[in-house]
Amino acid sequence: MCVIGMKAVNEAKSVQRCISDFHDEPFCDKIIVIDGGSTDYTVQELKKFPKVQVFVHPWIDDYHYQEVIQSNILLSYIPENELMMIMDFDERMSEELKQFLNTLNPDDVPVFGTIHFSRRTYELMRYENSPFAMIDEQGWPVVSHQIGQYPDYQCRLLRKSYFMHWVNSPHHQLVGVTSNYNVDADIFHYEKEDARDRIAIEKKWARCQARRKELGLTADVFESSVKNEIAEYYEPEGWK
Repeated sequence: MCVIGMKAVNEAKSVQRCISDFHDEPFCDKIIVIDGGSTDYTVQELKKFPKVQVFVHPWIDDYHYQEVIQSNILLSYIPENELMMIMDFDERMSEELKQFLNTLNPDDVPVFGTIHFSRRTYELMRYENSPFAMIDEQGWPVVSHQIGQYPDYQCRLLRKSYFMHWVNSPHHQLVGVTSNYNVDADIFHYEKEDARDRIAIEKKWARCQARRKELGLTADVFESSVKNEIAEYYEPEGWK
């Protein structure tokens, strides 16, 4: 019924649990993964799954603007008029979402149309005095509590048109869409299993905002809030 579209960089530890979550569902025709040049065994792990196709497009810079470039590369692999469901390797589909996709009439998604799904973000249970998360028997991190906004609707299901492309960093907006609607069928989003990785990501967001400030530009559409511990990185002087 649809293609699952994903992006990866060094996700070897997440491949088995994530792809297994929806690989055998009736709605999943194939899975296209754009790999950013992983240096671990991500590509090898992905090739174990019959429905997965992997295409390697190395990141040109370890910087958050590359995210939107990879998203547009992914979009280029989807045929015109085909349905694509977007997932990340730190996410999992709820049973309600799987049921929705399995019963969806493809004709209900119009040309230039998208569906936004609700997403829950979870902080994880971590070992005492450690940044590392606890992992359950299925390989998923153990949830501590929900954080962030909810329902946090995310643009995830689209009917491909050549007029569509992604803009903005770190959070993307899809240009070329004429209709969309929200569906309350959750995607579960897990925080980083190593808490230090989250700080590194937020520094990249801060670098983007600092550079825009230095150039005299307005803040990005989705400006990140400043955390005290990394506030210096939101200022141009913090990167000199």
